[in-house]
Amino acid sequence: MAYRTEQDKINRKEANQRYYRLEENKQQKRDYMKEYQRRNYVKAKARERYIQKKIEDAQLDIPNEELHADNTERFTDYAQR
Repeated sequence: MAYRTEQDKINRKEANQRYYRLEENKQQKRDYMKEYQRRNYVKAKARERYIQKKIEDAQLDIPNEELHADNTERFTDYAQR
């Protein structure tokens, strides 16, 4: 396995940035990514990430709903005083 130093990584990153500044290379990358997104395993992985995100969002909403209920209760109690 070839070990890459931090400088090697920086040099490769800079080379990629120079390469993709050219419009024809940008279009080549866009075309590749469109084809890549059509692959079945990529679709499956994206769907799994989507489902996990929805689950996380739903779990985060539960404490917010409880907080909302508590605040509403406080407001109504304060208004009745």
